[in-house]
Amino acid sequence: MRKLIVIALMAALAVPALAADKSESGWFDFDHCAFCKNLSSRPGLLEHSTWETHPVANGSIEIITVQPEYMEAFAAAGAAMGELGAKIQSGKVNPMTLEMCGRCKEFGMLLMTGVKMEEVNGDAATIFLYTSDNPDVVQKLHELVKRDKTEMAAMMGGHEGHNH
Repeated sequence: MRKLIVIALMAALAVPALAADKSESGWFDFDHCAFCKNLSSRPGLLEHSTWETHPVANGSIEIITVQPEYMEAFAAAGAAMGELGAKIQSGKVNPMTLEMCGRCKEFGMLLMTGVKMEEVNGDAATIFLYTSDNPDVVQKLHELVKRDKTEMAAMMGGHEGHNH
């Protein structure tokens, strides 16, 4: 269940301060994605959060920060996504019937390949480490990082910069 929550967290926190709620390609869609809309519907949460992602030797790392006054909204969004994830895992909801952004679909498929996920909840940030012993999966994780950065830059008017 936690993996399904992460799918949307990574996508929705990727571009918190954008005027557009959907990338031209549909890679990000904060209004319609069944997961992402749980974050974008919480006023101020995305504007007061940061996210960055980087490739590492055997996968990728993602770092999320949320300003303390928005942690309650962050927790509520996570709970809503967790509930949806639980319904998918139990078979009560068919994920093929859900509207999801391209990022959430791609990341979900990657997680199903057996990507190992570690979560560290620190005082300053939440860190997710995604790794695999399979070189093909590592390559796909690296490609996901690259696509996220490219799509983010396009949504931010061509400025890749710091991913928030």
